[in-house]
Amino acid sequence: MRSTALRNAGLDVVLGTLRLTLGVLSRTVPTSRSVVLSVYPEIEGNGLEVARALVRRYRGRVVWLRDGGPVPAEVRALADQGMELVPKASLRGLWAYLRAEAVLFTHGLYGSPRPVARKPVVNLWHGDGPKDIRPDKGVGALIASTYFVGSTPLWSHWQAEAFGVPIERVLLTGNPRTDQLWRPADRERLERLGITGPFVVWMPTFRQARAVGAVRVHGGGPVDDGRVGLEPLLDGLAARGIQLVVKPHPMDADRRRWPGTVTVDEDDLVRAGVSLYALLGASTGLVTDYSSVWVDYLLLDRPIAFHVPDRSSYSRALFPADVLDWVPGELVDGTEEPFEEFLDELDDGGAGSARRRAVAEQIGLNPSRTSADDLVTELVKRGVLGSG
Repeated sequence: MRSTALRNAGLDVVLGTLRLTLGVLSRTVPTSRSVVLSVYPEIEGNGLEVARALVRRYRGRVVWLRDGGPVPAEVRALADQGMELVPKASLRGLWAYLRAEAVLFTHGLYGSPRPVARKPVVNLWHGDGPKDIRPDKGVGALIASTYFVGSTPLWSHWQAEAFGVPIERVLLTGNPRTDQLWRPADRERLERLGITGPFVVWMPTFRQARAVGAVRVHGGGPVDDGRVGLEPLLDGLAARGIQLVVKPHPMDADRRRWPGTVTVDEDDLVRAGVSLYALLGASTGLVTDYSSVWVDYLLLDRPIAFHVPDRSSYSRALFPADVLDWVPGELVDGTEEPFEEFLDELDDGGAGSARRRAVAEQIGLNPSRTSADDLVTELVKRGVLGSG
């Protein structure tokens, strides 16, 4: 506990200093035809797909800020096409930030200095969903942004309000990562992950965060690993010759490597050359809970189940409060025959299609298959990016 408190205090000092210093310098240092991107994790689809579109279309420097470690193949391929890789924690990284005409990120950058008119900040975020994301009062907790990117008016407008972004600056072009759904991973790459046939992905949200990079962590009691009540799902999938692939959240304190399942994390995906959304694109169904992933997965119109054994005790507020009453799939929260509806849908994939389409319409989900390009087009239209 003491080491966690010291780590968080140190981060507050560093991020607070960067926030103030860069905020002042951004008003005076002249910008150039360049953009910077900061993405976590480094293979996060929103950042990668926007980077691909920028490398293809933007007539300036595209700078990718790195935390270190091996360079993922997708990032290396973009570097081969001209994208510049720069250490985030370096003078070069800070200078690239100051000189950029626009900043794009998924989780904030350098303490999130308040944007100035000459340097718009585009918050790519990492999904539309019902979890409360209102920031706390710590240094750098408010992820200051000029624009907010999303895929639904219901959640994107609500999330943008939490970051102080007005509705007219919410860009409902769709989550760029969903472009990868239409480029599913092939059999050879799936086999590198241990996936040898049809599979369902289980993506639970995290209950307790682990310490990663410049992110504060908070102490807590024992972490519920979420396995309670999963036996009927595992048995039902096994009877159908379907594997359960577990993908823990990048921030999850529990790595969830259990017998009888195939667990993949970011490092596994990098080694196999598979993006998360290419993995989802190859799947036959999804099991999740309060995570935003189900909103993106609706685009595929495939079976979804919601495993929420802690529904009565989950600590984060949900929006709207009744969201679990109309989610587009079976809700498993202690029912007598858990996953029966979901397993039946796997046998007949079209059984719940009308329900899924109705929810997609209800939340206003953008159905685009070219969200990254749509976003770049919108940023050019709004003068965030130079067009010549």
